[in-house]
Amino acid sequence: MPLRVRLLITLTILSAVAATVLAARQPSHSWPQFGLLLVAVLLSSGLKVQLPKGDGSMSLNFPFILLAIMQLSPLQAIILAALSVVVLGRIKVKKFFTLVQTTFNVANSMCATAAASATYAFQIRHHGPPAPALAIAALVYFFCSTATVAMVIAWCKAERAIPFWRAEFPWYLPFYIVGAALAAIAQHVTANFGWATSLLLIPMVYTVYRSYQGQMNRIKEREQHYEQTEALHLRTIEGLAMAIEAKDQNTHDHLFRVRSYVNEIGVALQLSKLEMKALQTAAFLHDIGKLAVPEHILNKPGKLTPEEFEKVKIHPVVGAEILERVRFPYPVVPIVRSHHEWWNGTGYPDGLKGEDIPIGARILTVVDCFDALASDRPYRKSLPPDEAMAIVKKMAGIQFDPGVVAVLEQRYTLLKQQADTEHERNFIPLNTDIEVWRGEAPGAGFERSDDDLQTLSLSDNSDTAELDQTAAFASLNLIAAASQEAQTLYEMSQGLGGSLSLKETISVMASRMRRLIPFDCCALYLPAGETLVAQHIDGECAKSFAAEPIPMGEGISGWVAQSGKAILNGNATVEPTYRGKAGEPGELRSALSIPLYNLQRQLLGVLTLYAIEAESFSRDHLRILQAMESKLSLSLQNAIQFKRAEKDAETDFLTNLPNARRLFLQLESELERCRTVGQDLAVIVCDLNAFKEVNDRRGHLAGNMLLSSIADGFRRGCTNVDTVARMGGDEFVFLLPTMSAEGSEARLREIAETVTQVAHTLGFDTRVSASLGAAFYPADGESAEELLALADRRMYLDKQAHYKTLEGTTSEHRGKAFAA
Repeated sequence: MPLRVRLLITLTILSAVAATVLAARQPSHSWPQFGLLLVAVLLSSGLKVQLPKGDGSMSLNFPFILLAIMQLSPLQAIILAALSVVVLGRIKVKKFFTLVQTTFNVANSMCATAAASATYAFQIRHHGPPAPALAIAALVYFFCSTATVAMVIAWCKAERAIPFWRAEFPWYLPFYIVGAALAAIAQHVTANFGWATSLLLIPMVYTVYRSYQGQMNRIKEREQHYEQTEALHLRTIEGLAMAIEAKDQNTHDHLFRVRSYVNEIGVALQLSKLEMKALQTAAFLHDIGKLAVPEHILNKPGKLTPEEFEKVKIHPVVGAEILERVRFPYPVVPIVRSHHEWWNGTGYPDGLKGEDIPIGARILTVVDCFDALASDRPYRKSLPPDEAMAIVKKMAGIQFDPGVVAVLEQRYTLLKQQADTEHERNFIPLNTDIEVWRGEAPGAGFERSDDDLQTLSLSDNSDTAELDQTAAFASLNLIAAASQEAQTLYEMSQGLGGSLSLKETISVMASRMRRLIPFDCCALYLPAGETLVAQHIDGECAKSFAAEPIPMGEGISGWVAQSGKAILNGNATVEPTYRGKAGEPGELRSALSIPLYNLQRQLLGVLTLYAIEAESFSRDHLRILQAMESKLSLSLQNAIQFKRAEKDAETDFLTNLPNARRLFLQLESELERCRTVGQDLAVIVCDLNAFKEVNDRRGHLAGNMLLSSIADGFRRGCTNVDTVARMGGDEFVFLLPTMSAEGSEARLREIAETVTQVAHTLGFDTRVSASLGAAFYPADGESAEELLALADRRMYLDKQAHYKTLEGTTSEHRGKAFAA
């Protein structure tokens, strides 16, 4: 346990003792009433809300502690709080607290109760209203109880306390406010019907508990989804690292050692969580751009020529461009692009200098160099760690950040030992030096050897010249075909491996296959329930197919999907979606179809090739297609998963509208299109009035229902070229192509009426309305930032006008605000 944590715990315990001594000087109140509140606390002790992260939980006995603060003496309230913590530490816990943990939690609760009690008493003595006094006391209790807990947990994890508190605790503040309201209600009931009625607070607390527990469960589910997505990212990263290893035989040891180094140095430099994740990912992927550098350069056992070095220098840029498509939720790309920049500005590719270089890149470049010096390379042996560190230190202030070098110098011996140990324990390198002995011969037999050809030629001397010529041409054709097949398969693997776009993957697949298999139309079907849906149909005869799903088991593709077997030269006209007529030019007469499977051997799709000629496909074509199947399936699976993940990352989970990220991309795209074709574009910002009152009065679930219903209304009111997105909270943004300021009044009224009608339909307060602001391209600006900023300002003018006139805002007033 860190020293500062011990000091904080000691200070908290001493403060609790002092607060108890001071509270004991004041007279106690009714002990039977104290006993009743204690019973209420015990009955509510099982009502705990688990924290979304970690093993912590929050108790819902807070309203009873507030009641004790209002109705009992400070000493009685402190005792009640202490006893409640002791009981909570024994109910519904995964493991019992240690003595130190229990003592700290009790002392922390006593200090928070004493502070809240003193705050409430001070305001009442100065004739403050009870309700505000209770609310302020609740806030004091919240901050006092959570601040010390956040410091202890954060310091034990070597994190900063304030960012940790902001990440973990603010969403519990609404409960404390609700708890204060419940305590105020109970106090009012007690004043009129006696203190025994305080037990009526238990069902109200239980109702709040169930509502809040539901919210926490949803948060937990989102956290689990995020963790699963993050684990998928990690597995993808490790797979990419393996791909780099296959390209550069020196890379895999280097990557895992570098990752171990940067973890420790990042912690020592107190990087944030996002910075740490970006750094860990970049440690694996910083050399992914070497896939664009030929192997003979990477593995050259000597110095590089200037031309070869120019080729090597492209790898940070290529790596950044590759990773830019992945769209990591943390800044990996700048680190990868800048990991060869120098502190003095003489590095590449951008010539960044000093602290303009991302901190992750500064850490990575120091560690990268140190490990390269301390490792074997094709052109030299490894240096001892002390010599490698001396060289790195010599370049501090020139190539490297002096601060990072200083941290590495303090720890490099221990870090190298730790990195070597972790690497040996956790990483199994890719094994390419293998031989397979089983199998006597391939299915098509062996190619004839020179001896076989010689024996055959001598068996018939009369036809020697003709046989030699025929054999020569056959050999050349076989070699050419084999070479073309290998080259095409290699190019397909490269083309498919470099794409995460579903459309691009299918296009690359079709263009490469056409070199080896003659076909007139290519179709890819993906399963959707009990049907197949055409994801892609390409070729001269594509118009012969209708855009309809194919039932499983019907037609060629449906039968292949259901049976899991391939079809060679099937009758293309039996396809349910085929609309060609017999005897017409371009009628399809044959088909070659195979099933595609994912890694779990589940049906991924069906690939079907169609041809005009009858019996157009051979068994060799089927073999080639089946040889491609695993590569096609894996690339398609990655593209499909990436498409789904990309869609999720750009969609607001509550309303299913585009989120802010997607909005900005769409706005830039629309502006570019409008510049090209010379069209107008309207940007409308909509913010809901009185939405906070809905949350306060009806709860967040009701507020979420209102937002979702309004989003549905906005969606129904949009055309197929309009865009409506949720910016966050209760703010929406519309992008309306071809609309100018003159024609916008009717649409603005329609948006405002949609909000009012939805609120009325759901039975909410009629004060729920819309404040609107609009900006127009090109009249009001030409950039996304200008248009959004101006629309936002005009919306706030409209909101000010709304609140000045309360509920008397008219369409005419709103129109004036838009024109301001």
